Amino acid sequence: MNPAIIIIALLFFTSSIMAVAMTVAWVHFGRQRHVRSWALSYGLSILQWIANAAGLLLKSPALIAIASLFIVVSGSLVLVGVYQRAGRAVPRGALLAAGSLVALAGAYVAIVNDRPLQGMIVPGYVGILMLCSAVALRPKDRRFSAPEMALFVMFALFALFQTALAGSAALELGRGTSAGMATYRAVMALCLPSIYVGSGVAAVLVVAGDLAHQLRRQMLHDPMTGVLNRRGLEEAAAGAIANAHRHGRPLALVVCDLDGFKALNDGFGHIAGDAALRGFAQLLKSAVRRGDIVGRMGGDEFGLLLVETDAVAAAEVMERVRAEVACLRLPGAADARLNASFGVAQLDGSDRELDDLVARADKALYDAKNAGKNRVAIWREAA
Repeated sequence: MNPAIIIIALLFFTSSIMAVAMTVAWVHFGRQRHVRSWALSYGLSILQWIANAAGLLLKSPALIAIASLFIVVSGSLVLVGVYQRAGRAVPRGALLAAGSLVALAGAYVAIVNDRPLQGMIVPGYVGILMLCSAVALRPKDRRFSAPEMALFVMFALFALFQTALAGSAALELGRGTSAGMATYRAVMALCLPSIYVGSGVAAVLVVAGDLAHQLRRQMLHDPMTGVLNRRGLEEAAAGAIANAHRHGRPLALVVCDLDGFKALNDGFGHIAGDAALRGFAQLLKSAVRRGDIVGRMGGDEFGLLLVETDAVAAAEVMERVRAEVACLRLPGAADARLNASFGVAQLDGSDRELDDLVARADKALYDAKNAGKNRVAIWREAA
């Protein structure tokens, strides 16, 4: 049996497995656009390998030309998926123009049976696509996760492999020998199966890693307001408290809630109450710095951890928030007027977990309520 057919059969089954895996991931885990693009890419790869095998067996230039078209579209969809995952605008115009030109050129050289040019044009273009995919995969504001690093490496290797294919085909140009194409076939047989399978496995790991991150975020965040829930706040607080003790830095906890929230719900309905919670959470998030922590502790009660901030500075920040709360207007409840109370406590040497701070901040919040609400109170140890 032709060794090329054996390799194509392996790649066909790999593409089939990957297409099924990506389709299942798309259907059952959020129907994300980049997963759909990658599923379509592997689906087209199935057709590509079928056309390629049929073209070799039937010695049909037309089928080889069709396979070239599928390769270009499949590689373009990989790049589209990477852009979609990163939340970046897909350069559709540039991809369509460049892909159409390469597909037409690849089809022409396949039909005229110019093997050196055929081995240069499409692999060279796919190499560029893979290199662009590797660059676009890099996160902007964080480090690579392990699955992302694996896919980045595989994209880079894929680009290097395609460049080697194009270079080996270029050796044949104008020489009239078979040395270049023999090198081309050797490079393809040795590298393509492992790189193709490795890229597929890395892509699945990235999708699985994204799903795990999504589930963890859902576990640690409040779905209504988008801030941390109590569990997420406790996990974040553990690191912040340990860091403050280690470096001798101040840390302040603010516990706050909306005054008369039950009356708001009773008088204007839960839709107005939910809108008040979302608006209050947004004010809190906008008032703190990057690195500070905001969480919903339950009901209308929120907690804020302000790093490298003492109680007095934290109270000043909350004074500004308190003034802004009165400016919130709720849809469907124009007559509602919101106020909030705040209790502030500062980390001391004996605090080891969030509840140690919460106990004192709650007492300060109780003092603010007793003093007439709509104010900020700092916990102070009785003399």
